[in-house]
Amino acid sequence: MKKLLFLILPFLLYAFQGMCQKRDKALAELVEAEISFATTSVEKGIRAAFLEYLADDAIVFLPEPVNGKEGYGSRPESSTKLSWYPVYADISSSLDWGYTTGPYEVRAKPTEEQPAGAGFYLSVWKKQSDGQWKVAIDHGSSYPVDQVKPEVYKPTAGVKASKGTEQSLLQKDVLRVQPYDDETLIYRAGQYPVRYKELRIEPAGNINYTTLGHDMSSAADLAYTYGSYTHNSGKQEETGYYLKVWKMLDGNWKLAAHNLVPNKKQ
Repeated sequence: MKKLLFLILPFLLYAFQGMCQKRDKALAELVEAEISFATTSVEKGIRAAFLEYLADDAIVFLPEPVNGKEGYGSRPESSTKLSWYPVYADISSSLDWGYTTGPYEVRAKPTEEQPAGAGFYLSVWKKQSDGQWKVAIDHGSSYPVDQVKPEVYKPTAGVKASKGTEQSLLQKDVLRVQPYDDETLIYRAGQYPVRYKELRIEPAGNINYTTLGHDMSSAADLAYTYGSYTHNSGKQEETGYYLKVWKMLDGNWKLAAHNLVPNKKQ
């Protein structure tokens, strides 16, 4: 038996290394697609970039969730410059589904040095039948421009994949107390995103979520949900829309990213 294990182990190690290399290559291709998307936005304009990189059934928030191509297709091109770059990215073990997130800046005119607005975007990508990566859903959260700071890309490490169910995902999506992980990225309007482990105050547990849509990777290890929410703090009621990215960790759906964006008319 020991001799058999001695012979088998090198093959298992080689297979594992091959899987890691495939994941790293696929993740790099996803990030390259995001960078190409951002470059197109700067060079050709916001409308042209989104129409090129959105999937036909993509969802964007303008500010309500709408079909992305219809939403941007009905808008004229403008001189507003929108630039961004990825800081974090992760990919499903099926290598056809992933997400990217990072800072963005908005300038009213391309020649302006200082941004007029800033924030963090959160995008889920899906590989299409022709092999191209396209955005499936995109949402962003803003913060004051004085919080802008340089970031460095940090790819998310691969973990042992486990399979989740749609039923469990939707049940967890509407929980008052959300299933955070230490590494969950939390986005809130007016604040720079932070990891859950960096929070000083526990996130509000009195938010009502209404799921409007969801999707899951073919490996059922990454997923997203989006919808509307209502937060009653006792002093005032806040309503808005959310986008959550989920990851299977230790056999359970946990939040990888949690973005709440309140309606502006409040």
